[in-house]
Amino acid sequence: MSHTCTSLLMHCMDFRFGKKMKEFMEQNNLMGDADLVSIAGAAKNIVNPETQALALRQLEISKDLHGMKVVHLMNHTDCGAYGGKKAFTDEKAEYEKLTGDLKEAAQIVKAKWPELEVKLWLAHINESGHEAEISFEPIA
Repeated sequence: MSHTCTSLLMHCMDFRFGKKMKEFMEQNNLMGDADLVSIAGAAKNIVNPETQALALRQLEISKDLHGMKVVHLMNHTDCGAYGGKKAFTDEKAEYEKLTGDLKEAAQIVKAKWPELEVKLWLAHINESGHEAEISFEPIA
């Protein structure tokens, strides 16, 4: 097996993802071909000056060690690192903040490594009953 991978996926550490994250990775051909960075707030760490160096270092390591070419950044609704749903006035405000941070993070990554492709995702978490329903939206 080669010591290279095509992608890196940075997503939140939220336990609610579990099985759905595996399904997402399989559907997007990332299983066995992506470095994983699981960090509270995900892309928020790239736009936050206090955590930016740590987050970008993970991408740099993946790029330099494993030849990664595609970065997948994923934020999610009801993220505790953002204060959860209660931190926003409504769903629209939450959506705009989460997707805004994703887009800003992509600009930061592209400014540092213009050769990398950056794909953005927003995971929508809907708490209904025992298990959370999760859907993944690509962000342009």
